[in-house]
Amino acid sequence: MQKINIIDVGALDGFDIPWKKHQDKIDFALTFEPNEKPIFGEKLIKYNTAIWDYDGEGNLYIIGSIGQGSSLLEPNYEWVKENFEQIRKEGNIKFNDTWHERTIIKRTEKLPVKKIDTVLKEVNTSLQNAGKEAIKFNFLKSDTQSGEYYVLKGAENWLKTDCIGLEIEAFRYPMYKGVVIDSEVCKYLEGLGFEQIGWTGYMYSFNAACDYLFVKKNPKNAEEKALIDTIRAVYQPRGKAGIIKQPSLYQKIKSKIIEIVKSI
Repeated sequence: MQKINIIDVGALDGFDIPWKKHQDKIDFALTFEPNEKPIFGEKLIKYNTAIWDYDGEGNLYIIGSIGQGSSLLEPNYEWVKENFEQIRKEGNIKFNDTWHERTIIKRTEKLPVKKIDTVLKEVNTSLQNAGKEAIKFNFLKSDTQSGEYYVLKGAENWLKTDCIGLEIEAFRYPMYKGVVIDSEVCKYLEGLGFEQIGWTGYMYSFNAACDYLFVKKNPKNAEEKALIDTIRAVYQPRGKAGIIKQPSLYQKIKSKIIEIVKSI
């Protein structure tokens, strides 16, 4: 099976599912740790910047006990307040009722931001200067709490050339100021020649967000077709809706049986 070179934006504690269970299918990985020295490992590159649609500096709004809700866009408290009664019953009501207290901005930090197109050029220049081959990355996983459109705009050259597939988080409601909603993000990717083959369905607070899986609609050669096959094997979209990243009924029953057996 053809291995994937993956760009992971917004990683928190390593690879997320499903890649966490399929690391044998990853060749090279590029991740990001702002304000730290870049690391060029044998198969893992950690780069010292956040990712956006320009090169410069941005404001990171720190939210959550361990920063898990942090974003380069500010929470849209006003919109949620104005529309709260209309969206309150979507998803978990008890969870929704605590949204305001869970999204309090603890502090704001300045941090470096760069476009993916810029980072890839810098990474491969550094590798070549060290006598190593440039790396052709194939797949993007992006979870930046509302900033996916900006991440994509800063990767447009790569999206038009080397990208074969991507998993992105997107919002159907403007939970953050300046967020581009999911229908527009999907339209943008379709315009670049990608097709949606999977999604998680809406989830989280107010069922406002979801993850989409896209692949190149018309692969150019056998290598690209093999990469798409790897992506499909990792995500295994199910049913007509192409549901991803959620356990099947069989998996739920199996997990429950294992849990009961362990408790005996």
